[in-house]
Amino acid sequence: MKGPYRFSVAENQFYILEDGDPDHLKNRTITAAGNNGLVAEGKNHAVTIAGISAGTAMISFDLSPTRLDPDESQPWENVSEFNYTSTTGTAHLAACMGPDEESDDMEAYDVDLAFTGPGDYSMRLHARGQEINPDGVQEENVPIAEPYLLQVWPAKA
Repeated sequence: MKGPYRFSVAENQFYILEDGDPDHLKNRTITAAGNNGLVAEGKNHAVTIAGISAGTAMISFDLSPTRLDPDESQPWENVSEFNYTSTTGTAHLAACMGPDEESDDMEAYDVDLAFTGPGDYSMRLHARGQEINPDGVQEENVPIAEPYLLQVWPAKA
């Protein structure tokens, strides 16, 4: 398990992306993510719909060479399993407006989610607290209300 890490949310979203500039992906899968209320995937990218419109959330990563069971250590309110294809062999958390180097744990953006290289991955995102401050701003002086857990394993595991 890696984390929990503080990371930035902007425009009610955050991403999993290959290395490089995410600008060409913005809004590409927002509608699909909105349809299931949490996440939608594509080749070399996925987008998550957060509860807050802006501010800091928390994320932990559980990377495994074999299939993981859903996490039952916390009362998760929303869980979504999805596929992710990495053609480049890298996948990282990405903030819509870029990370905030003053408030974010920059290590969150360094975790390589495509940890076995190019190929297909299964991912399961757990979320809690998205209804606490919907479309609001997570203020720095208030405890973070939106934790996430992303479980990742190779699809063939």
